[in-house]
Amino acid sequence: MSSSRGTAVVTGASGGIGALYAYGLAERGYDLVLTGRQPAALDATAASARKAGVNVETIIADLAKPEDLARVEARIANDAAISALINNAGTATFAPLGKLSLAALDDTIAVNITALTRLTRAVLPGLTARGTGAIVNFASVLAFHPWPEFGVYDASKAYVVSFSQALQGEVADKGILVQVVVPPAVDTAFWTAAGIPVSNLPAGAVMTPQDLVGAALKGLDRGEAWVFPSLPDVGAWEDFQKARQALVGGLMRGQPAPRYAP
Repeated sequence: MSSSRGTAVVTGASGGIGALYAYGLAERGYDLVLTGRQPAALDATAASARKAGVNVETIIADLAKPEDLARVEARIANDAAISALINNAGTATFAPLGKLSLAALDDTIAVNITALTRLTRAVLPGLTARGTGAIVNFASVLAFHPWPEFGVYDASKAYVVSFSQALQGEVADKGILVQVVVPPAVDTAFWTAAGIPVSNLPAGAVMTPQDLVGAALKGLDRGEAWVFPSLPDVGAWEDFQKARQALVGGLMRGQPAPRYAP
């Protein structure tokens, strides 16, 4: 069997958001290439996705490891069937910077920034040549709301936003959707792994993974460049963009502001 929708690559598909997103893509007719660190869990995701009648390939990989990242890059770089890349994999350890281990710091940057960027670079030439496809990058509300003790994670997600915005400009006329999903806190194992049980968060601020993925996939179906699953009024984002442009306009002046004048 071969999918008329092409093949979607989903990172971090061993469970949680990635697994649910993979199921949704399978139901939409995409063949899948799934990556994850946990063999048994990844196999379970693949088995469930195959029930939709699509082809599913799995790659066991820890994207924080250069050799594993290189293997995934090599697999997807020249595959003409790939029509979508879902950069869902993410990691974090929450702690004051001075107490954050170097290993945790490096892993957060490696997965959230380096892997996302390099995998995007791997598929982009093919998508551009074919004039179609989608790249979906998962950011976070914390990209816009830095918290103490969350600094490296927050900054990594701010990178995802900035990188994606720049890429949207690059491919604006090339038939490629670069989409950013901006979730609130989601009730997954991510929080416990990062050092803060989700039960410590305000209950009203936490979304179920099912609701998040349902909204994200609906945004994909609609071809939205920005998906804010919990934002009631998208006008707030539009106002933010206008304010940002006004700030940039003010910053790009070739003379000191009056308060700094000699």
